[in-house]
Amino acid sequence: MLPDGKLRCATNKGYYQYYLGEKYISKDKREIPAGVAQKEYYKKLNIMLVEYKKLLLQLANVYETEKFEELYRGLNPARKVLVNPIFMPVECTIKEFESIVYEGKGFNKDDNTEYYTVKGERVRSKSEKIIADELYRYEIPYKYELPLELNATTYDRMNRIVIYPDFTVLNKRTGKRWIIEHLGMMDKSSYYESAIRKIDTYEKNNMLLGRDVLIFHESSASPLNTNVIKEYIEHYLT
Repeated sequence: MLPDGKLRCATNKGYYQYYLGEKYISKDKREIPAGVAQKEYYKKLNIMLVEYKKLLLQLANVYETEKFEELYRGLNPARKVLVNPIFMPVECTIKEFESIVYEGKGFNKDDNTEYYTVKGERVRSKSEKIIADELYRYEIPYKYELPLELNATTYDRMNRIVIYPDFTVLNKRTGKRWIIEHLGMMDKSSYYESAIRKIDTYEKNNMLLGRDVLIFHESSASPLNTNVIKEYIEHYLT
């Protein structure tokens, strides 16, 4: 086992000298500074690799990663359970997503509107039913009002809050997760202000429109455009 302490290197008359803390390490014990130096190198390298892994995961959302995914797919089942892959096969990501058990926002007792999707889920509006049914038709994995914990500033203090995005979905080719919000009454000032606050909350949590969040919108004068929904799905989710 390597001793604790910080390795210090010096040069004296052209020769290297090594100290562990303030203690000089003699030439016949050079395996000690070699081991400590290697240990410190691995420690720093690990920090860099953690950051590199984040970059690789970001690249996975942009570039095809099928070859990397095949590496994990080809492992023996006994070995698979031991490995945490950097590039998770999309079918594993989808299976994990679909297995999520959660409690949604729920409905008020005095809410008499009842809209049900093809999957049999109760949603809050006809437009949400249209969106859900289009996602289902395109075989896009989705969750309705899946709770999401975010940071929010209230009374000049940073707090954790739980919101319920209309839809949380996966790109069925890459496994990238998206949020879909349907803003349905944009001509009502109170609803508009609430919608802006929600978008602002996403952005302050580094969830940007067009990169992490998709917005569908309508007003009494401009109803939901189903062709636009299809174009969004085909561009971002298939």
